[in-house]
Amino acid sequence: MSTIIDVAKKAKVSKSTVSRVVSGKGYVSEASRKKVLCAMEELAYVPNSIARNLQSGETKTIGFIVPHFIDPLSIFLESFLSIARQYDYYVTIFFTDSDKQKEIEAFNQLKYKQIDALFILTRANDWDVITSYAKYGPIATWQRIDSPVIYSAYVDHYQGYFDSLTYLHKRGYHKIGHVLGNAKNLNTKARMRAIKDFEARYQLKVPETFYFYDSLYSNGRAIAQKWHQLSEKPEAMAIYSDAVAAQFISELENLGYHIPQDVAVIGFDNSEISELIHLTTVDYSLRYQAENAFIYLYNQLNQLNLPMHQLSIELIERQTVPIRQH
Repeated sequence: MSTIIDVAKKAKVSKSTVSRVVSGKGYVSEASRKKVLCAMEELAYVPNSIARNLQSGETKTIGFIVPHFIDPLSIFLESFLSIARQYDYYVTIFFTDSDKQKEIEAFNQLKYKQIDALFILTRANDWDVITSYAKYGPIATWQRIDSPVIYSAYVDHYQGYFDSLTYLHKRGYHKIGHVLGNAKNLNTKARMRAIKDFEARYQLKVPETFYFYDSLYSNGRAIAQKWHQLSEKPEAMAIYSDAVAAQFISELENLGYHIPQDVAVIGFDNSEISELIHLTTVDYSLRYQAENAFIYLYNQLNQLNLPMHQLSIELIERQTVPIRQH
């Protein structure tokens, strides 16, 4: 098997010149570059990336943990992969099925230097367990956490949710139902605070039957069945995920209802599915959240201070929340 020394001898250049051609870093004259490339081809030389990684102490690879495919993943992952390519980083995806041990196996790849950093879309293990791995490399997450060692690429769901409820109220909807995520998550707690403040401002009271919880991004159809069975039904539904909102709408249409005539619906994330079904939604800058997560990891790995995006919240008006005619 040919080595970098063999290539240098064949091309009649220094070993450092060959190294610069292989890495793409540093100046090499065009004449020398051509000689090195010809020598590499003649000798069938393949650069040993593992050896380079061991020498440099990095793999140029970031792990990306996700429990299963959820609707926001497509936007987030596409943006994360795109910016990683721009900075010459690879991304290894770990689908864990929310299995704690599978997640630990991904953490151990960070511990044993098989990857340089980790991004966690949503977690299975407790934060105390995850935080213990931060000493082996930088960790970022999409979930909301206040931690000195784990970066959280989140947007304040309080303001987005409060604004969406205010928007519904101004359009004439006073009986609003809420489909919320996992009750333990900080984002869900932020939405609950927004509901309480909204009720206080407009002197409203939401019946307990108007609250629905979903932690799997998959219960929209079941929630539609529950809505159908209510004797007093919400006039509008604020649903924490576009995917769950789409499932909710589809099931209600199967039951013979018409959207938005029978119930207005607002989703969150501004994912592709929301555009396809003309769903009014709230854009939480998912693409910029993904890019900020990568930039944080990149800065930590390379001791840089590249600027991050300023995140914004925008209501996207479509067809599922018309002005209500009394």
